Amino acid sequence: MLDLANAALRFTKEHPLSVSPEQRESVALKAALYARALTLFEGTLALWQQDRQLDFRIHARGIVEATMYLIALDRDAGFIERMKDDDDKSRHARATLHLRAERFEDNSDVKALLEEFVAESLHGKKPLKLGTLLEGSDFERLYRTYRDISGDAAHVSITSLNRHYVEDPADGSALLMIHPELDSDEILLTMNEIGIAMFIATLILMKTKTKTDLWDEFQILLSRYRDLQREKIARYSTGSAAAIG
Repeated sequence: MLDLANAALRFTKEHPLSVSPEQRESVALKAALYARALTLFEGTLALWQQDRQLDFRIHARGIVEATMYLIALDRDAGFIERMKDDDDKSRHARATLHLRAERFEDNSDVKALLEEFVAESLHGKKPLKLGTLLEGSDFERLYRTYRDISGDAAHVSITSLNRHYVEDPADGSALLMIHPELDSDEILLTMNEIGIAMFIATLILMKTKTKTDLWDEFQILLSRYRDLQREKIARYSTGSAAAIG
């Protein structure tokens, strides 16, 4: 994973992106999404090295999300307009909240700007639904991973809170777990998904960048990744069978 992060960082710096006026928005969004995914990838690995296991899993969610957007952009050039609509809807909603909540006695200019912005029509604009981004693609599993991490780690839910409060039924005592550990399934699946997400994201940006001296290195890294995943899955399957026996 660290070798992949290092190669990806060098990939972003080796050759400049070629941008034509017609592709400006598409290239900008894809490049920014890749930079975001790599930023989070490096942060996720740093958290893992510090044994911050739950933080690692929560941070991994952002890598998967950025890759989902990259896949959607790569499949449909018109997705840019959907992203713009979603951003407009979000900014409009936030502006409305500020307008209702703040006092503007000493700054009427800000209030006027907010009122003007909120008054703009958003007719026909719809927010994005993450669950629909990968429909019909070969990568639908990434959304399942995103939801799993969201539901049992990232968002406050009964499931996620179960990690932090462990009760002993024998005496009724309880422990607060500040940095709960992940089980082996969660570690294996999270590592697997952030790895494949970064490979997918890199391949998509390669199509946009068109020139790289790191193709062979990424191929070797992908081969290493596949070998390790097969080894881990085989070891896990053997261990599970032994435990059942």
